Amino acid sequence: MLNAWNALRGHTNKSQKKRMVFIGFMIMCSAIMDVFGLASIIPLIKVATEPGYFLKNPITAALYHNLNFTTEKNFLFFLIMVVMLFFLFKSIFGLVVNYLQTRFTADVASYISRNQFSKYYSLNFYDFSNINSSIVINHVLRNPTSFVEFVLLPMIMLFSETIIVLMIIGAIAWYNIILFSFILFTVGPATLLIYYAIRTKNHKIGKGIDENYPLALSALTHSIMGYIDIKLANKEEYYRKKFMEYQHKLNHLTMNSYLLNMIPLRSNEVVALLGMVVIFIYAIFFSDNQGNVIVFVGAFAAASYRVMPSMNRILNSLLFIKKNQVSIDNMNVYNELYKREMAINTKVPVYFTESIEFRNISFSFSNSRGKILKNINFEVRKGEKVGFVGTSGSGKTTLMNIILRFYEEESGAILVDGKQLKKENTTYWRSLIGYVKQDIFLLDASIRDNVAFGEEKVDEDRLEMAIRQSSLTSLVESLPHGLDTPVGEKGSRLSGGQRQRIGIARSLYRNAEILIFDEATSALDNETETSVTESIDALSHSNKTIFIIAHRITTLKNCDRIYELKNGEIHGIYTYNELLEKVV
Repeated sequence: MLNAWNALRGHTNKSQKKRMVFIGFMIMCSAIMDVFGLASIIPLIKVATEPGYFLKNPITAALYHNLNFTTEKNFLFFLIMVVMLFFLFKSIFGLVVNYLQTRFTADVASYISRNQFSKYYSLNFYDFSNINSSIVINHVLRNPTSFVEFVLLPMIMLFSETIIVLMIIGAIAWYNIILFSFILFTVGPATLLIYYAIRTKNHKIGKGIDENYPLALSALTHSIMGYIDIKLANKEEYYRKKFMEYQHKLNHLTMNSYLLNMIPLRSNEVVALLGMVVIFIYAIFFSDNQGNVIVFVGAFAAASYRVMPSMNRILNSLLFIKKNQVSIDNMNVYNELYKREMAINTKVPVYFTESIEFRNISFSFSNSRGKILKNINFEVRKGEKVGFVGTSGSGKTTLMNIILRFYEEESGAILVDGKQLKKENTTYWRSLIGYVKQDIFLLDASIRDNVAFGEEKVDEDRLEMAIRQSSLTSLVESLPHGLDTPVGEKGSRLSGGQRQRIGIARSLYRNAEILIFDEATSALDNETETSVTESIDALSHSNKTIFIIAHRITTLKNCDRIYELKNGEIHGIYTYNELLEKVV
């Protein structure tokens, strides 16, 4: 419970904490009205069933005389209407409180989702790419909802129902200490026994659901993404079984959780009956006044009628919170790292007008023995076009990831116009870069949306320029809906070359000063590659600095220099003709 409370404090902002206090006060008022509503029925029944009772009671007698009533029936009708109006007001007030609760919990869920999204995007590329996507989806999309639905709402329920139970029990203690003792020593221990008997099992179910949901999601995602390969290999049954293995476990765990949550409801009926039995045993063996026993039984039954449902809700709330402790653990993953990253201002400007120098750049992954890059040294002047070749694993893409600041150099430095590029410059630096890779990421949206990529208000002039410079004009003009033509999921309605040109257009729309092409044409046929290469070559006159990684040497024809990487080192520097002679 303390863990849940700390999580709530840690994952809400100041405004939400103030709202939480206000809602707590409103819940307390609602609980008080619930108890008063229950208490108001007793005098009403007394007045209706016992003639002359209203004159014996000082409160009802004062009302009768001060309001100038002349008949008992009129007074009874008045009391009935007052109670009805009170219950109507209590119900409306309760709905208002429920509305405030739902708005509050929805805001908290959105706030947590936003933070979870930001937290995972604050990870460096290496850490992020090593996390299974289904886990990220679970933690960002499902986990905040689970926390709100099965931790926060039960905490609110626990708070309100505990107040109601304490007030009723307190009233009973004030009314009759013996009856209070019976309830305390029968209902109390039995309720605790039920909770402790099933809480461990419930916690295990919660962990099982959290473990199996990402696995089921991952298996389903693989089945969808691998549709063609699975169909061709006739492995449909295998992947269906793999998905159903996790889904079957998930379904059973969910139903077991439902069954456990029904136990308090059934058990508390037995507890209430146990209380009645104890009272009768007391009457038979220890009491001489049978009239008091009847009063005890009636009062106990009335109290149980209101207390037992509250006890059920309290128990279920405790079980929900216990079962979903794993959602709290998930929210706390990478928290410290996120706080450190958020404390860094990455928007410090950096200006590129002359050159980019790579000075003694070395890099290795934390789990690798050798260095991926070793003492890389070269300089690129603004407006130059340089190429990189080398076998797979030679360090070409790693070098580009260092330029993109997805990786940070282990030693050495990148100097931009003579000034070291630091972490504080990351956001501004990336705004200068356009990146086109082999598998272009495309939204299931229009060409316009894919080129503008995340801009709500599209600059039509820049868009037109980007389309023209990336050689997409003829394609756009041939389509019935032009720029508003949907490209399909992952660009399924476009050819490989068209997808690559949209990637180029996206970089140009951003007005990127540095363009990086990472195997951008390696998956294309020769004719399409030539067409895309011509689009890249056309940019050579735009004063943009271009880095090209390529397996096909023809892609590098118009480069000012070509660097050959081998075993993480620069093995040679060539012109296009020199490299062509070397290869031939």
